[in-house]
Amino acid sequence: MDDQGKEYMRSVMRKYEAFCGVRILTYCLMNNHIHLLVEVPPKQDAELLFDAPDEVFLDRLRFVYSEDYVLQLSERFEKSRSDAKEADAQGLINDEGVSAGELSENYIRSIKRPFVNRMCDLSAYMKSIKQCFSQWYNRENGVKGTLWESRFKSELVQSGYAAQTVAAYIDLNPIRAKMVEDPKDYRWCGYSEAVAGRKEAQLGLLSVMQGVEKVAPNVELLGELSQSWKEVMNEYRMVLAVDGVAADMDALPVIGERKSSKFKKRNGFSQADSERIIESGGKLSRGELIRCRVRHFSDGVVLGSREFVNGFYERLKSAAQDDPNYRGQYEKRETGARRMKVVSGEDLFSMRDLKKDTL
Repeated sequence: MDDQGKEYMRSVMRKYEAFCGVRILTYCLMNNHIHLLVEVPPKQDAELLFDAPDEVFLDRLRFVYSEDYVLQLSERFEKSRSDAKEADAQGLINDEGVSAGELSENYIRSIKRPFVNRMCDLSAYMKSIKQCFSQWYNRENGVKGTLWESRFKSELVQSGYAAQTVAAYIDLNPIRAKMVEDPKDYRWCGYSEAVAGRKEAQLGLLSVMQGVEKVAPNVELLGELSQSWKEVMNEYRMVLAVDGVAADMDALPVIGERKSSKFKKRNGFSQADSERIIESGGKLSRGELIRCRVRHFSDGVVLGSREFVNGFYERLKSAAQDDPNYRGQYEKRETGARRMKVVSGEDLFSMRDLKKDTL
């Protein structure tokens, strides 16, 4: 995957995360494969949607289906119930003694069933994101056929130390592959996305470090957990520093050494960098946090005071009126400046709402 492909894959993963309910704890998108650590809720959670209000069910569909399609389903539900209500008012009952209202609800459940079957299901989640990405890739490159080599491989991971070890292994992939010197600088992994301010990514790592059962999958809770996240971010960075230290990189090859020993020689943090991170308590400086956030979300973000950002935004908005490719892009926004939450207490703004943007 190139950079564009990784951005698309991440957006697909997040959309189907919301639809399926399979929660991403952390991830890493490499050039030819992906790593995911996920929490799969019990299937009973999906079954609850049968008894929930229709709008709750339809809202889940909106993450991956068009508004027109969701509206069609809503209208089918309403028509079925309306017809049933009229039939019940006339006292009509079928040969088996079932009322029209019961038949209507059974009909609606049958429509919901294929969607509900795909929720809280790891296989369905992986099939969806692989299929969606393959269709996009083939369309973009004018090719056909299967993109993925084989079925995904999965392991059951216990929460706590085991989950922390696996999460660190996943987020350390970019430095193992010598793509970056620090996982915070690789924008397509869960740790980097969390440092950059993505709430879902932060909640995922909170679950890894504090136990899945202790953190509810609700981004609205992150305000209450902000202090917890700051502490956990430091703790997790120290885990990365310990697990990610390079090993035997300068050692000379040993005659007769078994191939399996190559795993003892791996790229990673230098011993000095690892010790520096641990001595700092895993804290990133304000400058490092800003660079991570800007690098992660945009290569050309405008950064400065409210007046500076709004001035640049107004020039863009004016120029866009004369360009049919961008006309209407800025019409819904009155101002361009968005405060950067990562620098609390500072008057620093960006042209994009980095907290909410998805790529």
